[in-house]
Amino acid sequence: MITRYRALFSIPGFTRLLVSSVLGRLPSGMFSLAILLFVRGRTDSFLAAGVAVGAFSLAGALAGPLLGAVVDRIGQTRVLLPAALVQGTLLAALVATGQTGAPVAVVVAMAALAGAAQPPIAGCIRALWSQVAGDGEALETAYALDATTQEVIWTLGPLLVGSTAVLLSPAAAVIACAVITVAGTAFFAASKFSSGWHASTRDRSRVSALASSGLRALLATALLAGAVIGAVEVGLPALAVAHHARWASGVLLALFSIGSMAGGIAYSAISWQRPIGLRYMGLLLAMAACVAPLIAAHALAAAYPLAALAGLGMAPMLSCQFSLVGALAPEGSATEAFTWHRGATIAGSAVGSTLGGSLIDAHGAAGAFALGCAGVALACLLATLWRGRIDPTPPSASLGATALAQQ
Repeated sequence: MITRYRALFSIPGFTRLLVSSVLGRLPSGMFSLAILLFVRGRTDSFLAAGVAVGAFSLAGALAGPLLGAVVDRIGQTRVLLPAALVQGTLLAALVATGQTGAPVAVVVAMAALAGAAQPPIAGCIRALWSQVAGDGEALETAYALDATTQEVIWTLGPLLVGSTAVLLSPAAAVIACAVITVAGTAFFAASKFSSGWHASTRDRSRVSALASSGLRALLATALLAGAVIGAVEVGLPALAVAHHARWASGVLLALFSIGSMAGGIAYSAISWQRPIGLRYMGLLLAMAACVAPLIAAHALAAAYPLAALAGLGMAPMLSCQFSLVGALAPEGSATEAFTWHRGATIAGSAVGSTLGGSLIDAHGAAGAFALGCAGVALACLLATLWRGRIDPTPPSASLGATALAQQ
């Protein structure tokens, strides 16, 4: 594992690209909690807060593939910088709208507009990995490193929001999201790989990324599996609030991310012998099994270790999905394909947060956690039924794949 990582970091400009991508995506780990705390503080309702978070996420899921397709045609910088400026402005407008006592519907609409302007850095960085790392084992290692290091986003982001909300206010946390969005995106877009990446219409497929039936099947499973993210993102803060410890929201979400990071490191250290489609099914089952104990967590002390346990399967599941997206995307549509994947995951998360918020008001945090487990379990069922479409390695090539994994 160390040798594979050392080879990647020896590539000139790789470290700058990785660090700038993490900083540029840092607000992704802040948005949900910041908007949740802000809207809940203005409305005193987890349902309203969950709807606002869901609207933000769903709008981003819908707009992301469109922005990704534009990136594939005109390049990264010309899309990323304007999107960051627009989103920063809309987040400030969201705070102003909420502070003036506007109706919940107006606040939700403003959240949706801000979500639609999300810079597609995630799709851009994953489209770049094939150019930076090449193919084969190095590329899969890059995807695993991406999935693992992005947990810095989900660890540091909630801590920043929690501390800002306590020391200043939830509104200040939303403004912090706006500032980091603009600064982080500019830092990423100025890297030599991003600024030097130019789309070629000659190389780009004339059809959409969705022309791949395998990609469509994978996106369906990513949509269902994404519900566990949204459910946990509203369930853990609700558990903290129920015990009169709002400050613990960020800690619990950070522990979830730390668990994911540990799982990602373990995943990248293994020389996998199973075909990637079969591996994916196992990882979905593992994710459901890791989250399930949270359903029985009725004390804050028990929630801390269980939050870390719940995250163990997250980075491995996402890393496997990244590899599958890269293999299934039609030529010339990588950015669009990765934004579709991100969109499907976020859409699932939006459903999880919205339905999870409703279940919390009626049944407590356990209802949200049960919803998340059900979503990822159903994703595993679909992955099993559609393995022939999702797995890019045909059974006849299994021995070759095994030999490659053992190298």
